[in-house]
Amino acid sequence: MKFLVFSDFHYKKMMYPATVSHLKEIFDHARECGAEFTVQAGDLCNNYLGSPELVRAYLDNVDGFAVFGCYGNHDLESCDNSMAVVTPLLSNRQSELVYGTPDGKIGDGSIGYYYTDIRGYRFIFTDTNYSLTPDGDYEHNRTASWGRPKENTLPDSLGEVQLEWLSRVVNDAADRGLSCVTVSHASFSGVWKSSPDAERVREIFRLANEKRQGSVILAINGHYHTCNTAEVEGVTYF
Repeated sequence: MKFLVFSDFHYKKMMYPATVSHLKEIFDHARECGAEFTVQAGDLCNNYLGSPELVRAYLDNVDGFAVFGCYGNHDLESCDNSMAVVTPLLSNRQSELVYGTPDGKIGDGSIGYYYTDIRGYRFIFTDTNYSLTPDGDYEHNRTASWGRPKENTLPDSLGEVQLEWLSRVVNDAADRGLSCVTVSHASFSGVWKSSPDAERVREIFRLANEKRQGSVILAINGHYHTCNTAEVEGVTYF
């Protein structure tokens, strides 16, 4: 299996340098390399409602690539860019996704994490845009915001509900003999700056790999605008 990974495209006219032509170069590279689909690890667009040209070029790319992405901390940045707007735009294969909702469907878009199974691999797209409220609950970054509400702590978290979901999904993959690739915006490696939940995520990975070797093989993230790899307890972090 071959797929192309990119992150932090940060498309927003008059603010960032990325253009639709640059996105086309990414798809051109994917085609030249023989990739089957593309994965983006967050911050694709800082204003989805104001960027229909980018959304069309991404979802309806001329090569017909399946595209799968996760939330970054800037994807809700601009006015009225709610999860109801952005979640349906994370992928052009919505019918193949299983969301972290009770029925696995996209619903109102307020749950932005999901997985999809592709030829013996489970690709899990997490959402590291939760933070801890003063009341002890976890809250997602809000509409028209690029980060946590100022009164909250522990930004770049998954939160308890999503951690539970991740454990179920990874263990189900182990039981089914699938190998997991996780995609997140913040890192889980613990080697570099990482999500506050990184240690707990690595424990989920470790237990799954103890159950069946190779249950979790790769964890991809964006956010920090650098390229590094490391191996931690048999899992490669990119």
